[in-house]
Amino acid sequence: MSLLSETLLKYDGRFTIFVDATYLLRLKQLSSTHSQLQHDFNRIVNHLRLLKEQGHDIQLHIHPHWAHSDYNNGAWITDTGHYKLKDLSRTEAIQLTQDAKDFLDEIIGSKTTVFRAGGFSAQPTPLLTDIFLATGLVADSSVIPGACYNSPQQEYDFSSAPTQKSIYRFESDICIHSAKGQFTEIPISMYRVPPIFHWGLVYNRFAKQSKHVPYGDGISVKTTTNSILSRLLWWQNCHTTIDGYKINFLEKAYKKAKKDGKEAITVLGHPKLATPFSVMKLDEFAQSVVGNRDRFFTISDYLNEQDG
Repeated sequence: MSLLSETLLKYDGRFTIFVDATYLLRLKQLSSTHSQLQHDFNRIVNHLRLLKEQGHDIQLHIHPHWAHSDYNNGAWITDTGHYKLKDLSRTEAIQLTQDAKDFLDEIIGSKTTVFRAGGFSAQPTPLLTDIFLATGLVADSSVIPGACYNSPQQEYDFSSAPTQKSIYRFESDICIHSAKGQFTEIPISMYRVPPIFHWGLVYNRFAKQSKHVPYGDGISVKTTTNSILSRLLWWQNCHTTIDGYKINFLEKAYKKAKKDGKEAITVLGHPKLATPFSVMKLDEFAQSVVGNRDRFFTISDYLNEQDG
């Protein structure tokens, strides 16, 4: 995260950082009996406070499985059977979100108001809006318009979400714009990529060139076989991202958004997937943005401008 932050700060840019507060909470709960977890917790908290001081926008991310996971013999024993909010009862989902939100708010010294669901699994909308009403959250950024996916750990269908809106209101369905909706969606921008792009990903994975080796050691849940085959055979709606080799299509997505008259694009990133290549390309992209007299802004900045 430090390299990404340093790169964007050079161009007066800031990230919106969705922090997995359920992981932080579980770290704290187990830290009294595991010194390594206490060490990890302290490092993360200190880093978050530094990022906040630098002007980055800290918001709420929830991966429910951490609440049901344990740590033994130096390794996490994760329970991915509770990976989505819908894997919990309504009462447990609300309580877990409230506890995680309160804990993160205390750490950063301000109130979080924006949410991103773990694995983008923000549906069903009634559960999400119940959580928002109970916890004071007002906005979401989980939707990838046109995308749908189903696995034991992730489940979402955003095929009917607006594709031409950079921000919209919603009420009973996160995929339907409602002018008077109580809640705000800031969708993650999407871009269609051909199969050859994903073949390039496969090549890089096996070639193991140093510039494409992630800095982090985080592990993602496994992608389904059907999804892998689909990406290798057909064009796909993919989220715009700064992750690893995928940052290659960010510049094209940005130019297409400008051509289509969109006022903004929302770009996704996972620090654990940052590579020397992606950090270099982020610097090049930031130069392009500034050169076009465009600017970077956080989700909180965007929401404040909309309200203004």
